[in-house]
Amino acid sequence: MSFASSSFACNDPAAQARWRSLWEVSRQRTAFSSLAYAQNAASTYGLRTRMHLVSRDGIDEAGVIVHWRRRGILRRVVVPPFTQYSALLVRRRPSEAAVHRRETPLEALLQNLERIYRPIRLLSVLADPRPAQWRRWRVSPLFTYCLDPGAGIGAWSEATRRAFRKHQESFRIRESAAAAEDIVGLCAGSYKRHGRKLPTRPALLLRMMDSLAEHVRCFVASRHDAASPEGGLAVLHDGRTAHYWVAGSVPGPSMTVLIGHVLPLLQASGIRTFDFVGANTPSIAEFKRHFGPALTPYYALELHT
Repeated sequence: MSFASSSFACNDPAAQARWRSLWEVSRQRTAFSSLAYAQNAASTYGLRTRMHLVSRDGIDEAGVIVHWRRRGILRRVVVPPFTQYSALLVRRRPSEAAVHRRETPLEALLQNLERIYRPIRLLSVLADPRPAQWRRWRVSPLFTYCLDPGAGIGAWSEATRRAFRKHQESFRIRESAAAAEDIVGLCAGSYKRHGRKLPTRPALLLRMMDSLAEHVRCFVASRHDAASPEGGLAVLHDGRTAHYWVAGSVPGPSMTVLIGHVLPLLQASGIRTFDFVGANTPSIAEFKRHFGPALTPYYALELHT
């Protein structure tokens, strides 16, 4: 394959410029693949980072920023907590003929990673993950729900529309960075009700939210006669796509009301796509389905020792 491979520290100014250029045009662009997210996740969770790029004729065709930690003599690539997608970018979709000839930038990129790391876990919205599969990576489909935030409640299920209209006047919606602690507490409570632990310590998640303040919007829904919110949502965004990033609520209509108020605000600020961040747990996926989103696949790519 006629690709040149290179790797850089993520604080290298020239490498950062190359990454931003690739990020701007890649279909895999999200807030999770931004330099700001990659670097803040590393510092918050005590991980190391490295940027890998493959280019042809002086143009970067694919790249990845890996988060890794030592495990004995191995460098283990991991996905940080509360990270929906890895920072894996491809400039353009290759032709099927190039995929079949095994001459794609993605294949060259994976080959480069194989020389350095084991085990490896990446999450990515790839149109065609077969290059990984043919390199004997384990490729597992995952799913999320996405919608146009400007679609309005007409796309919602009848029951969800009815709940929103019935209860919306019972809540006041507030947007404030100071609501982050309440949101994390509500999120931890939701995890507990599902018999699970929060994937990281609350203090670390709060640090992450604060360090990414420019890319995070925090919303809470409270009853008019109550001091504590019943629902909370921290939205992570890149100016184009917004993610249902850190969220939680007590049982009841608060999250439905909150989403109904947040979506128009996001649409007004230029957001084109709202990603519900996963549809892989039946009860949670069913709640999200009622807002009329489209089911969207993404993939876990794993290479073991």
